[in-house]
Amino acid sequence: MARRARSYSGASHVPMSSGEDRGRECPETAWACRLPGAPVRDIRMNDWENDVADEISVLVVDDKPQNLLAMKALLADSGLRVLTAESGPAALELLLVHDVMLALLDVQMPGMDGFALAELMRGAERTRHVPIIFLTAGSQESQRSFKGYEAGAVDFIYKPVDAHVLRSKVAVFADLHRQRLLLAERIVEQERLARVNALMLGALSHDIRSPLSVMMLNAELLIRQTESPSLQKAGQRVKAAAMLLGRQVDHLGSLARRPCELLQVQPVRGDLASLAAQRLDVESNQAVMWVPPAFERLGDTTGDFDPELMAQAIDRLIIQGATHAGDCAIQIQVDGSAHRSLTLRISFDRVLEPEAAIHLFGGTEPVSGMSSAQVGPGLEEPERVARAHGGSLIGASRARQGTMFELLLPRLQSER
Repeated sequence: MARRARSYSGASHVPMSSGEDRGRECPETAWACRLPGAPVRDIRMNDWENDVADEISVLVVDDKPQNLLAMKALLADSGLRVLTAESGPAALELLLVHDVMLALLDVQMPGMDGFALAELMRGAERTRHVPIIFLTAGSQESQRSFKGYEAGAVDFIYKPVDAHVLRSKVAVFADLHRQRLLLAERIVEQERLARVNALMLGALSHDIRSPLSVMMLNAELLIRQTESPSLQKAGQRVKAAAMLLGRQVDHLGSLARRPCELLQVQPVRGDLASLAAQRLDVESNQAVMWVPPAFERLGDTTGDFDPELMAQAIDRLIIQGATHAGDCAIQIQVDGSAHRSLTLRISFDRVLEPEAAIHLFGGTEPVSGMSSAQVGPGLEEPERVARAHGGSLIGASRARQGTMFELLLPRLQSER
């Protein structure tokens, strides 16, 4: 639970004492209107353990001052800050400037009773999730309890209050609150580390692409200028290796570029090549192809994946490939030669027009040279499927290389 700042833009200072300015007109209305605009302050790892004790507060609301004094005395040794209010409006004013981890509300109060106060708290974003325990001197009637739970209560304490019961319940909620704060700290830190990792991967990818580009250019020169067959083969091997490394770097950049809302995956062991071959035979996919496709299977293509989601991704890739390839044949390759991954690759020799490249690969201009391959709106759905499996999807359209979509999956979901 993130802690909020102590000031609100456009709002006058609200006294911390519950006894001041109680005659202010409609404080509950002002409270409800001003809460949604309250800013949120990030919690930092280095100050949480030092100031968390000062920040944990419990609110006690009772119309009898002697009861408030008794509650403060009972909770004096709890290490918590006890805020008290003698009415619902006074409690709402306190909630404007204090974050509380628990509210103890007297049910029977003149004017705004505990149930009405609880409903107002549940109606505001800031206090919607504050646990509420009702204090009541009435009988333990099921109807009254039912109304209290409908108003948002998590428990009832009946008067006269048992000191041991009160302290035990408050301690439980205090521990839960500390755990929520610690969890929020860790989430913030993990998000920060994820951003740092993404920046580092982006920088490393850029640094790796520069020497890869040099390798590819020199390999191409070697292939074209030498008359030795052995040197030509060596140049072709160097070029192929550089292209493979470039695609792997593109996959790393794809995974680091941005988070993606993951789908629910139900993986089973299956053969990716067999699934791709089945989707090629589907009538709707056959209808968009101008010429028969070329299909190739390499190595062991079995792995763990969700067959329904993967079929949808393959259909989308086939349709996009066939649509933009026109009268060029598309090549579909399922590569299982790697030990830990499977690769589905769809390619054709045509270079995309700028508008089509932007639609499929994103950005404001088509991807060219050794720049990072991206995925645009036309490939968002298969990319989501790849991400849900712990993999990635990249694509590129380049002169002398044509257009390629490549979906990379981990072979085993247990190794994600």
